[in-house]
Amino acid sequence: MEEFVSGNVIAVTQAPGPGHRTIVEALDRAHDGAVIVVGPGRYTENLVLTKPVTITAENGPGTVWLVAATGVAVSLQAESAALSGITVVAADADSPAVLVADGQLSITECTVEASSWASVFVPDRGTLLMRSSEVRNAVGAGVVVTSPEGGVLDDCKLPDLGTSAVVVAEAGVLRVRSCAMGPAAANGICLNGRGRLVVEDTSVSGTGKPAIAVEQQAGLTATRLRVRDTATIGFYLATSDPVVLEDCVVEDAGAEGVFVAEGCAPVLRGCRVRGARGRGMHFAGRASGSVTGSEVSDVDGIGIGVTERSLPEFEQTSVARCSASGVRIDDGADPFFRRLRVRGCDGAAIDVDGGARGRLEHIEVDGGGGAGLSVTGAARPSVSGLNTRELAGAGVRVIGAALSLSDSQLVRSGAEGVYAGAGADVSVTRCRVQESKAAGCTFAEGASGSLLDSEFSGGSADGVLLDTEESVLVKGCTVRDNHGSGVRQVRLSKGIEVTDLISGGNLANDAYGTAASAGAAPRTAPAGAERTRPGLGSDPLLELQGLVGLAGVKSEVTSLVNLNKMAKRRMDAGLSAPPMARHLVFAGAPGTGKTTIARLYGQILAQLGVLRQGHLVEVARADLVAQIIGGTAIKTTEAFTTALGGVFFIDEAYSLSTGGGGTGPDFGREAIDTLVKLMEDHRDDVVVIAAGYSKEMTEFLSSNPGMESRFSRTIEFANYTPEELVTIVRAQCGKHDYRLTDGASAALLKYFDEIPKDGTFGNGRTARRVFERMTDRQASRLAATAADTADLTLLTEDDLSSIR
Repeated sequence: MEEFVSGNVIAVTQAPGPGHRTIVEALDRAHDGAVIVVGPGRYTENLVLTKPVTITAENGPGTVWLVAATGVAVSLQAESAALSGITVVAADADSPAVLVADGQLSITECTVEASSWASVFVPDRGTLLMRSSEVRNAVGAGVVVTSPEGGVLDDCKLPDLGTSAVVVAEAGVLRVRSCAMGPAAANGICLNGRGRLVVEDTSVSGTGKPAIAVEQQAGLTATRLRVRDTATIGFYLATSDPVVLEDCVVEDAGAEGVFVAEGCAPVLRGCRVRGARGRGMHFAGRASGSVTGSEVSDVDGIGIGVTERSLPEFEQTSVARCSASGVRIDDGADPFFRRLRVRGCDGAAIDVDGGARGRLEHIEVDGGGGAGLSVTGAARPSVSGLNTRELAGAGVRVIGAALSLSDSQLVRSGAEGVYAGAGADVSVTRCRVQESKAAGCTFAEGASGSLLDSEFSGGSADGVLLDTEESVLVKGCTVRDNHGSGVRQVRLSKGIEVTDLISGGNLANDAYGTAASAGAAPRTAPAGAERTRPGLGSDPLLELQGLVGLAGVKSEVTSLVNLNKMAKRRMDAGLSAPPMARHLVFAGAPGTGKTTIARLYGQILAQLGVLRQGHLVEVARADLVAQIIGGTAIKTTEAFTTALGGVFFIDEAYSLSTGGGGTGPDFGREAIDTLVKLMEDHRDDVVVIAAGYSKEMTEFLSSNPGMESRFSRTIEFANYTPEELVTIVRAQCGKHDYRLTDGASAALLKYFDEIPKDGTFGNGRTARRVFERMTDRQASRLAATAADTADLTLLTEDDLSSIR
């Protein structure tokens, strides 16, 4: 046989003529960097790549078959090598087709097929670069990686697998891009040990076990990973290490779309589950993590389940068309939901049971076959901003559990707006219940609670029905235009108190107090009478809760208030007070209510007896820093002394550490050093609150070794949302006898959504300035017209156009 070598290209052919007859022969004669061009045919041999060479099919993919009857078909024992256009087949039931234990093997436009536990195995220090290729294995897995140098799968297909398509285990690392996996008898992707996988723009379908399984200490980062038609779970996440899913989709899963267990804390952003059984998303086994901007729909069962003491957080999540509850929280779970929307579920939109807690804010429920919110089984959730519409059942239903409900609106419920059954303890504050098919609110036998500053109107029965002997307080409420009584007390009870009631337009007389039925003499206010409610300022805690937005801030302050209450109770009981620092950092943009919250916090602490007066002293750099050496300490001490017994509020506190005002940074640092000592000397008689932008406040805290330890916590003040800014404008309208047209409201929402949120954005101050400019514009618009009273109160879209 005549050898054929042209430059660094070596030919292999089964046809008559020059060239090697086997690839092994060509390898023996090849130099480093050689290209072995293989002619069409079937080559039965085992390749051990000991040199950096490239083996390529002369006529392209599908024309060259490399078949190993026993053992590994291709193994790499060189620093690098490449295969292109080759079909590699291993017939041995115990051997992979390709083994990359060391070095880097590039596989392009190849097909790799085995009938053993794996088609491609990358252990030790091997690296696999596989592009535009296909991996098959009717018996075992497609690609198994345990090497920390694992490599990349790019634009590959892994169909018809006997077990899993891709396995990354031990310390393996792999990146997958634009691949298609499945059908597979086991997983599409299986991660365990300390394996790490980054995957994007990939689909997994037709798996017999969880399409994506992440266990032990494995880590996964997935972007636009789509799972469909799996027989069981879409994503099974049970790892102690990070998992991030972004814009991932599960469609038509035979079990849960996403199942999180074993304390796993994944981050899900923009993910969607369409079609699942049992639960669309299920957090169990003390799981936590966060879900943001995600959707769950068309589940044969529960949309989102949180159980077994799990603590996940959900932000801007939607659930639709589930055959059971939209959201179910039970078994001691304590999740946080914010901006949740539930639509068209057959069971309760939100079901809280089994000793669960949970905090839910800004919740929308549209339609459904059950209650908007069901609370049972000794659960104790806190709900604010619940809006329900067009329900078949009650707006809120509580039995044998406790509920705090505030700032909510329940419209056209198919039963009661609020139903408190046996053993319920329900607190309803600043809520509006309209057009219920049964009573606006019912306290049944054995129920207790309070209704504060709420409205019950337009119902088909009584506004408030009190059928209990337990303690119920109805204070500052309005009951009007109901088809029964405004308030009707069925049972005699000294524990029921109704005060400051406005009642009018109801079809039956009110009956409460010593009355036993609605036939008693009415106790309603005269028609057209108005009641002056106590101003919110008379109760700083109520005023705090009545502020627009600031949910996170309110929660933090409430936690601090509770901590101070407990400290006071311990001291009153003769116990030692727990060690606690009351000084705070308020971090956030201007106009987010930092000064207002500081004032209310001082008043609350004064009511608790923690502070002597609770007054607010607000200062800035100019009030503390002098322009002469030694003057700053005196000036700072004098200002600080005026705040003893109250709150010392330092606005733009970071300016003390950055200099400014022509006085030099050293004088600012002198003020900081003085403050640190004063805060320690008077720690029980003053609360110091340092406020400013978040980034600058971090630098401020690090400016003095003792500064950070003096502050117990930092409370972040987020920018107001466009919806909250519109609410602030509405509040200004109500305060000054104006009202917005629907067009003006929509235009305001768009304006606040588009306005730049840069350093000039003033949040609440911006909203108030917009209101003032709208009233100025209205005045100019109506000045030359014969406007009636209605026109004088109306702000339109035209009044906004001039300030855009």
